Amino acid sequence: MPNITHRGHTLTWEEHSQGKHTLIFVNGYSANRTIWAREVARMAHLGRCVSLDLPGHYPAIAPPDYRSLSQDDLLDLELRAIREIAADGSVTVIGHSTGGMVALAAAALLPATVSRVVALAPVVWGPLTGILGQYQRLFAFPGSYGFYWLNYRLTQLLPDYMQWGIGQFYSGDAAAYRRNPVAANIVAVWSPTYRRSRLRSFAVLLHALKRCDIRPLAPHITCPTLVIAGTRDPVVPISQSRWLAQNLPCATLREIPTAGHLPHWEEPAQVDREIDGWLSSAGM
Repeated sequence: MPNITHRGHTLTWEEHSQGKHTLIFVNGYSANRTIWAREVARMAHLGRCVSLDLPGHYPAIAPPDYRSLSQDDLLDLELRAIREIAADGSVTVIGHSTGGMVALAAAALLPATVSRVVALAPVVWGPLTGILGQYQRLFAFPGSYGFYWLNYRLTQLLPDYMQWGIGQFYSGDAAAYRRNPVAANIVAVWSPTYRRSRLRSFAVLLHALKRCDIRPLAPHITCPTLVIAGTRDPVVPISQSRWLAQNLPCATLREIPTAGHLPHWEEPAQVDREIDGWLSSAGM
């Protein structure tokens, strides 16, 4: 399995197709690279599709003493992997949530490598809102990790509980999410790897996101950028994506009025059209 090792971390990636151009997919907090199965299958005709880990998100390996992470450390690890994947070529980086933040930062810090970005519900600054914001605040209190661990362990053991939680706390419409076959299929593919993930690593990243802020990088993000966000996002307020649209020189914002934090699951047909049309207009 292709990988890099740096500062005790090992990040891995999987290549799904071949082609002249490379598309790198980066998942969000608590997910894993199998979550992109639908997208890489759908977009394989565009080139070399590669899905990349976040630090500590299985099958990535974190050092035994992994207890803290800074924004600089996160970006250092991810950008090292992106450079390794890209070699001497250019890439399109597609990221969701934390992965969207990584994609945007990569465009700023690797301008010769990243030719375009698609950011789905990207984190631009912390802290988060909704249930994840509550966990971030909870971590300030001694002993709070036990409550966090118990809830997340239940989501690993009880798939129905996990699906209920995603619909209730991440989607824009919990009832519609429960009827959504696309979301059900994705979770069925994603959950076996999710169950093998180390919950402490999730907590480290969630705590780090409270202090993240990539707004200072905005003037350096000059490549074409598509931002897709749910107007009802309970985790990353739509104001963050609107800020990107107002402050990036080459940004296009597409708001999905009925969606929450998972627009590509909640309204997949609309998001597919937006991405395909934009990539075509951007030269792919």
